[in-house]
Amino acid sequence: MMRLALAFFLLGTASALPALSQTVTVRSGDHPGFARLAMDLPTPQAWQFGRVEGGYALRLDTPVEMNLSRVFRAIGRGRIGAVAMADGLLTVTPACTPCHAVAFETKRGTVVIDVKTGAAPADSRFEQPLVMAAADPAPADPAPPDPKPVDPAPPPAPADPPPAAMPPSPAPADALPALRPRAGYDWTALPRAEVAPPMTPALDPFREAILRQLAEGAARGVVDMVETLPPAPPAPLPAQIRIAEEPGFVADPAIPLTSDGTACPAADRFALADWGLPGPVSETLAQGRAGLEGEFDRPDPAAVQRAVRYYLHVGFGAEAAQLADIYNLRDERTAYDLIARVLDDRPVDAAYPTRIASCDGPAALWGILALPTPAQDENTQAALQAFVALPQHLRVALAPTLVARFAARNDDASARIVQDAVLRATPDPDPATRLMAARMAEGGEADLKRILEEGGPGADDALVALADRQIASGARLDDATLIGLQALLRERRGGEDTAALRRLVILGLASTGDFDAAFRAEREDPAAQPALWDWLAQTGGDDAVLTHAVLPPEAAMPRVPQTIRLALAARLTDLGLPDPALAWLPRDVDLDRAPEVERLAAARAHLTRRDARRALVLAAGLEGAEADAIRRGAEAQLSPPTILPPDAAPLPLPEAGPLVQSRALVGQSGDARAQLEALLKPR
Repeated sequence: MMRLALAFFLLGTASALPALSQTVTVRSGDHPGFARLAMDLPTPQAWQFGRVEGGYALRLDTPVEMNLSRVFRAIGRGRIGAVAMADGLLTVTPACTPCHAVAFETKRGTVVIDVKTGAAPADSRFEQPLVMAAADPAPADPAPPDPKPVDPAPPPAPADPPPAAMPPSPAPADALPALRPRAGYDWTALPRAEVAPPMTPALDPFREAILRQLAEGAARGVVDMVETLPPAPPAPLPAQIRIAEEPGFVADPAIPLTSDGTACPAADRFALADWGLPGPVSETLAQGRAGLEGEFDRPDPAAVQRAVRYYLHVGFGAEAAQLADIYNLRDERTAYDLIARVLDDRPVDAAYPTRIASCDGPAALWGILALPTPAQDENTQAALQAFVALPQHLRVALAPTLVARFAARNDDASARIVQDAVLRATPDPDPATRLMAARMAEGGEADLKRILEEGGPGADDALVALADRQIASGARLDDATLIGLQALLRERRGGEDTAALRRLVILGLASTGDFDAAFRAEREDPAAQPALWDWLAQTGGDDAVLTHAVLPPEAAMPRVPQTIRLALAARLTDLGLPDPALAWLPRDVDLDRAPEVERLAAARAHLTRRDARRALVLAAGLEGAEADAIRRGAEAQLSPPTILPPDAAPLPLPEAGPLVQSRALVGQSGDARAQLEALLKPR
């Protein structure tokens, strides 16, 4: 049996060797203060990074081919002078003095090398010389086994008829899709011998007898063969039917119900705090996986469940799902898959989490963690109690996600409870926890800038959070932040956060006044259109408004909120362009039923175009100082011209843009001409 398993393992290993020859393209990018190299490995593996003669070098446990042709397309040679691949080492030569390099691996399995300006920290482990791998000694020829006496073979037993194979048990209807590993080796790559389940007595003779009797009955006309069964008659209603609750009935508080009326999962299905073992993971991993298979290599369901729970306790979601797949674990599989997907930040079908988010127990925590948008009923207090009861390492891992969930629900109080529960027990928080605290702090910009300057895995997220905070406050992005966002967008193009990064880049361009580039980039992301038009209406100059807000006659009005449309119409009216301003308002046939603010905006535009009668119609029935001013202006336009004395002062021009003042001058000159014609007209 062992020799057969070893043969299958060697065959599986040989079939996987061609994948190692996959070429990895090294990507690059320039950031404020450092230059970056990034490479997506075909399979997760261990690596080492350290000092070599002339710079730094990266060595992978399993060498791969590196494509270096695109390295210097996106960066200069100010920080990185040369990148070379030789003898399985990726060598990076810094070009600046002083410079130092650091390396880390992201959650997505991307190995990143940052070459930073300045001296290396005193405790940097990447300044140590890279230990070169020694050649493995050739294996010695195994000694031949000692001969053993062979017992005579027993007489063959009478052959029994082969038992019928049982069909596989169907998966539960609410089971979540199986997870694939994100890191480590794939447990499913190890072939296993098929183990036949216990057999049941053969029923073929009984089936044949039933079919023979049915056929004889059909031939005699006493049995009618039909394709579908007739509908069953309705069951009679039981006695004592009541619409309200039966007197004396009290719901059992020990069995809480979900939002759809079914029983909530038991608390022990989500009791991760009880699934661990005393001691560090390096010492308890083997104990947690012990005894998976018993006699005749048959899986032990209790041991498999214990191992899956242990993996979930230590945060190994993908490994837990793989183990459950290999041994076909069915008990409590839905809960285990949900926990595994949340731990690995994988998407989850919303049906099951929506049902359990209202439960009074730890199930509510995992339901809220799995739902980016709030469900109809959520038990926040139960979720907070379950979070506080988790082990510290799981609280640290899940806190950023839970804080983001509560922030999306505008529940700042619960988000701060989660943050405090982590910070109180973590004297030296990791970058993810520091980033979470900086995002929630009122004056967190200084902390975000500090994380950005330090670099490392949290620097990119700190840059995004800092830019988002500045854009939300209406501040102008500095050039370094905008360049960093553009470089990050190129690196993560096609990822989950591409849309959010593109929106920040578009609004960042608008904040700097470069509306031409912002509107060109907006064509790739129409979702950023309302915010971009708002920036134009509030901060855009006259030239930008004339370039982008004057719509062509055949163009449709952009779908933006009413406040933005009114602001753009007001800007165009002040510039003396009433017709383009009316393009941002409802059509004339709809204006009479439009809200007051839109009627007032249209009345101002018609008054600017000297259509006093239409302005009076739109302002009819409206109250307020602006409506009164429109009516006075319309009456002045409709009144006959008055003859002014020669020494009268000219009429003051309205305080508006140059086009409005020019229109007013034209109107006054027309009034003066009418006065002269009235004087010269013979009586």
